Amino acid sequence: MSATPSTLRRPTLRVGGLASRISARGVARVALSLLGGLSFLGLWAALSEWAFEPFVLPSPFAVVENMWALLQEGIVTEAFLKSLYKTMLGWGAAVALGVPIGLLMGRFRYARAFFHDLVYLLANVPLVVYAVISLVIFGISDIGPAFVVMLLVLPAVAINVAAGVASADEGLISMSRAFRRGGARVTRYVVIPAVLPFLLAAARVSFADSWKLEALTETFGSSSGVGFQINKAFTTFSVLDALSWMMFFVIFIIVVERVLLAPAERRIFAWRNPGMAKDSM
Repeated sequence: MSATPSTLRRPTLRVGGLASRISARGVARVALSLLGGLSFLGLWAALSEWAFEPFVLPSPFAVVENMWALLQEGIVTEAFLKSLYKTMLGWGAAVALGVPIGLLMGRFRYARAFFHDLVYLLANVPLVVYAVISLVIFGISDIGPAFVVMLLVLPAVAINVAAGVASADEGLISMSRAFRRGGARVTRYVVIPAVLPFLLAAARVSFADSWKLEALTETFGSSSGVGFQINKAFTTFSVLDALSWMMFFVIFIIVVERVLLAPAERRIFAWRNPGMAKDSM
């Protein structure tokens, strides 16, 4: 059967239609996101105008002006770099410890019995208790917030990695052993692909939680960072400064999520569904 010009043109039309649908979907997603943000700002402005005094709930415009003034003072970058350093110090230590513990829990029942109660105990302790304990042990220092972040993230990473190992296809593992594949190759090509979705999900959620906990710990005992600035605003009864730092906090988390974490996850898992990876770009 010979190809005609009409049949040769059909794939091009389909690709064009797919591209237009993807583009429309992306525009709709951005429009809905902007609509949600504008609705929140409109409600905030209305409450500050008619329901509360300006010193109780400043308007969004006043907060933006104050944020610009803080940026010009040069303290925002310094505070965020300090907080980021302490967060990443604790988060990195938790991942370095949690991944091996999770691998052991997922593969060996004796290791699971040994670590299970300890990991779940760490996961269920109230976060305020961690903050107070770090203040008592380390005092006002950078180690306290990092230590608290490690205690928060470690159980999440260990539990998710263990679940990922348990979800690995036993049939593939048995077949690999039957074909005399080494343990390193089985781990690389079977276990790690099963663990990665669980590990990245834990990493994304725990990073946001660790950033919030780190700021909370700084309000108790630190001489630098975003939490220290929020505590300073509280001691001076400045709702304007507190809201300004809160907005910096939110913007930072959104930027990290949208610019770093989400694209990295799409690239890592692009092999699973190339069409979905392109659609989410």
